[in-house]
Amino acid sequence: MQPFKSLTAAEQLAEYLQQSILRGEWGDAMPGIRKLASTLGVSSNTVNAALELLHSRDMVAPQGQGRRSRVMIPGHCERPMFRVVILLYEQADVELDYVVEIQRRLKEAGHLVSLAEKSLVELGMKVERVASMVARVEADAWLVLSAPQKILEWFVKQGLPTFALFGRFRQLPMPGAGLDKIPAFRAAIRRLAQLGHKRIVLLQPDHNRKPTHALLVRESLAEMEAHGIKTGPYNVPDWEQSPAGLRKCLDSLFAVSAPTAIIFDRPNELIGAQMYLAHKKILAPRDVSLLSDYDPAFEWCTPSISCIRWHSQSWVRQVVRWTDSLVNGKDYDHKRFTKAKFVEKDSIGPAPGVS
Repeated sequence: MQPFKSLTAAEQLAEYLQQSILRGEWGDAMPGIRKLASTLGVSSNTVNAALELLHSRDMVAPQGQGRRSRVMIPGHCERPMFRVVILLYEQADVELDYVVEIQRRLKEAGHLVSLAEKSLVELGMKVERVASMVARVEADAWLVLSAPQKILEWFVKQGLPTFALFGRFRQLPMPGAGLDKIPAFRAAIRRLAQLGHKRIVLLQPDHNRKPTHALLVRESLAEMEAHGIKTGPYNVPDWEQSPAGLRKCLDSLFAVSAPTAIIFDRPNELIGAQMYLAHKKILAPRDVSLLSDYDPAFEWCTPSISCIRWHSQSWVRQVVRWTDSLVNGKDYDHKRFTKAKFVEKDSIGPAPGVS
């Protein structure tokens, strides 16, 4: 039996800090002595003594008076990979070009990147189900796509390093990258109004409708009003975001006052709607004008699809910078929004009955 050895406060702190270093919690530099003392509830003298022990073990290297100690991983120890988990809005997002590129860039940088076992859609947008899944996953940081505000608020409250890619994060204290589609939507609605459309429907996801209309929806309705189109629940219907929910919504919309134009959020919803309506002899653009966010599959479509388009590389760069900042123990709280533009193609035309 090994003799029992009582550790001093400095030795206990050194062991704790060493394990934190090996887990990659501090990045390339330790926090300052005062910050460590305040955070850990010990004296500055104890922190100084613990850092001296770590120096003797080649775990840290002093950088001089008033400067933070540099983290040194001994040759026999490997720095653990930084674990980033991506929580998708729906499983189909795994094929989006920027999601693929983000995974590639983070893996090239030496990080461990994985997808959450279920998407937000599969979790029913329920905070409690997201919380249960997160509790089962070992992660250093989360990248969350198109989440409603209530879920992003939960991540913030947990103190989990989280980057919001889209979703309603504007008013939350968290980093994120978004898409400014307002000018593009206004341009699309202006064009539809010029073509005589009076019954324009915005088929938007939950996070843009609940608990209140998002800014994009409010601005779009304001544009309709500016062109003499009276707006109400008809223009932003409540619907279940699923294939069956889409068909049910379309059946309801075309049962009485058929829309003359529908603006979808997601390309797969437009394609699904186009095929479903075609079976009912409702064709674009003869009977209804259709547009949505861009998708590469549109290059194969006839008629060509009008769309909202943008460049996504800035999002990839932001996620990489955020991850690097976390690894290096630096703060990153930037919010950036990429402007989109409306691209008119053959899937929109004059409203039925307007020559």
